[in-house]
Amino acid sequence: MITPAQGFLLSTAGNAAMCVGLPRKQVTDIYLNGTQIQDNSEADAGWRFFGLAGGAACAAVYLADKTVTNADDRKILNGAIAANAIGNAALFVQHKFMDHVKPELRWLNLGMQAGVAGLAVKALLDKK
Repeated sequence: MITPAQGFLLSTAGNAAMCVGLPRKQVTDIYLNGTQIQDNSEADAGWRFFGLAGGAACAAVYLADKTVTNADDRKILNGAIAANAIGNAALFVQHKFMDHVKPELRWLNLGMQAGVAGLAVKALLDKK
């Protein structure tokens, strides 16, 4: 079974790279259903900022997972991963913007975040 940190990395790194590396139109064609404002510099900046923050978060989680040596620090790391994934899942369920996301990608992302949250909560309950 994968660890919560590995789940976080798998679910975040690709999205972050896509948001930073691809042209906005290519991202919206993949991800959105066409009902959004087509030329939106604020949304473009938001996606780019997410990509940069997601990349930094992946690096931080990778390093933390690699260097944690005691149960208390592992608990903090898994708690942070769980909180992040639960927050992300809540956004995919509740945020009005998600009406613009293709349903299959909305549910795929929601499922990934729920899975990461489940891994992290299980690790917390198992005290791993």
